[in-house]
Amino acid sequence: MHERLGLRLRFALFFMALAAGGLALLAVGLWLGHARAGGPVQGYVVAGLVAGFGLAGLAAWIGLLFDENVARPILALSAQLKTRARAEIGAGIDEAPARYLGALAPAANAIQEALADTRAAQDRVVAERTAALNREKAMFEALLRDLAEGVVVATPDHRLMLYNRAAQALLGDLGLDRPLTAFLRPEPLSHALDRMAARGARGEQEAEQFLAATACGERFLMARVSPFGPPGQRADYVLIFHDATEDLQAHAERDHLLNTLLEAVRRPAAALGALLDAAAAPDLPGADRSRFHDLMCAEQARLVSTVHEVAERHGEATARHWPMPAVASDDIADAVQSRLSVPLGAEGPRRFVRCDGFAVTELLARVAGGLAAQEGRGDFVLGAEAEGREVRLTLGWCGPDVPDGALEAWLAAPLSDGYGQYTGRDVLEGHGAELWSEPTATGHRLVLPLRAADAPDLAPTDPRPEFYDFSLPAPATADQAERPLSDLSFVVFDTETTGLSPRGGDEIVQIAGVRIVNGRVLRGEVFDTLVNPGRHIPAASTAIHGIDDARVRGAPDLADAARRFHAFCDGAVLVAHNAAFDMAFLRMKEDRLGLRFDHPVLCTVLLSAALYPHAEDLTLDALAVQFGMTLLEAERHTALGDALATAEVFRHMLGELQGAGVETLGQALAQSDRMRRIRRAQNY
Repeated sequence: MHERLGLRLRFALFFMALAAGGLALLAVGLWLGHARAGGPVQGYVVAGLVAGFGLAGLAAWIGLLFDENVARPILALSAQLKTRARAEIGAGIDEAPARYLGALAPAANAIQEALADTRAAQDRVVAERTAALNREKAMFEALLRDLAEGVVVATPDHRLMLYNRAAQALLGDLGLDRPLTAFLRPEPLSHALDRMAARGARGEQEAEQFLAATACGERFLMARVSPFGPPGQRADYVLIFHDATEDLQAHAERDHLLNTLLEAVRRPAAALGALLDAAAAPDLPGADRSRFHDLMCAEQARLVSTVHEVAERHGEATARHWPMPAVASDDIADAVQSRLSVPLGAEGPRRFVRCDGFAVTELLARVAGGLAAQEGRGDFVLGAEAEGREVRLTLGWCGPDVPDGALEAWLAAPLSDGYGQYTGRDVLEGHGAELWSEPTATGHRLVLPLRAADAPDLAPTDPRPEFYDFSLPAPATADQAERPLSDLSFVVFDTETTGLSPRGGDEIVQIAGVRIVNGRVLRGEVFDTLVNPGRHIPAASTAIHGIDDARVRGAPDLADAARRFHAFCDGAVLVAHNAAFDMAFLRMKEDRLGLRFDHPVLCTVLLSAALYPHAEDLTLDALAVQFGMTLLEAERHTALGDALATAEVFRHMLGELQGAGVETLGQALAQSDRMRRIRRAQNY
């Protein structure tokens, strides 16, 4: 009971008890005095009443003074200390109200100052650690983002915890907490993981390599998988891979070329051998010898033609599969200049060529160096000229032409120690090019034609800050309705339509969604597409969402858009503001689409009605104000803009639901159903 009594009430009861005790003692004293001395009773009664009222009044007055100068200041100090314990308040405590409490108020201020100093020191340490972590995080993100190989990290049940841009480019629209097996054929991966687990059981910690195909079968990936976690257990794993499709094609093409060459050479070689044996006969008539000679010439021509054809096909295959990025002509000029001891000028605009930049630089530097080593040449200039689908790199100089045989000698020598026996002639063969000399008005120049390339797009790309999350919830082991809301993935979506009546023939013109995983709105993982409704969009609807017939011309129809959206929502709970409206448009097309939108569905309107039963306005704007959010008008009334706004509202709402005791999906669905029934009854 004492825990329910406040400090002021306890002091009041104390002084009431003190006054009652004093009155009781006074009454006992007067009774004893009357019993011993006698006399009129009225005198004792009057004395007792006067003394009693005086004692009670004195006790009340002292109690009020005690309440004002002790109890209230103690409570105020307590509140001040409690507030400063919960919030970072740097101001000191006002000691004036507690002036009669002696050293208590200064002691409270000393505690406040010590707490402020401790927090300041802690903030400094946190700021330093945070800055260091942010630097490491930025480096980690940059390394992963720009790796040429695809990288994913997945849980034992194959849910994605991390991916980079290369992985997304190879596998498709990856997303956190989505199954990797939806993008990659699962059988080779499972076999590799089994082999990896067996190795781990033997104490071997080595990566397991395997070849796998994407889920659509369009690409083949050379991958290696490594575990991280306790040895001997099926733990999380890292998968690193690159596109091996062209490598496999190149390998198959080279094998085919070799087989073609062997098959095409075998018969002419055998025929030449037989004809040579027959022509060597001493008694062979002249007419037969002449016919054999003609046959040998024909077989020789066929053999030479076959060799030339296979050589051309090999050169084309090499040029196609050799790693050749887009390289700027002025970058090549700078690199050549760094290898020369004589000045090298540059002319012409910047052009981009598809080439092995190092090999071409070494080739041009060797030729330019050889030319400069001979007297009589100078004013070297490297230029780039567009010629159809080619860019001609030119090395010009003033002076005599290239000496006979010098160019071939320079081309025949190995290019670099790093390239082994790879020669300048091999560079030309690999690029399907030639190098020749021609005269100019001031001297001569060498011409090297290469494939033209488009200038790389250097525009900044959209940031993707949500490409990893190492704290994903554990795999689901219970019925989905019993899972906590914090463990679920959500797709918050919105649609724009031609009107408000799905049964009256109105259709979707835009659909967009954004995923929420582990309490984060993943703005980098969105679905957004216009939809061709197959009918005219009324002007009244266009006035709301800005989508007219011209904008949806060429857009996918609902069947294609809905199938892709269904795949985007795989394994997630659907969320929408006034979800019944949006779901009606999707569910009415299920038979035509051949799929079911049977996901659990939550409505932010119904959930907010359960949380705020007395609220008069449950619009998206009103809920945004409730949670201190600002919605940009430019993003409103578009499917993606409204979906993002609803996602932020729902993210805030998850904490409110937990505080209200709604912790599982089943409880949230039950609250939604309850509010739906109440609304129907109210409308009735």
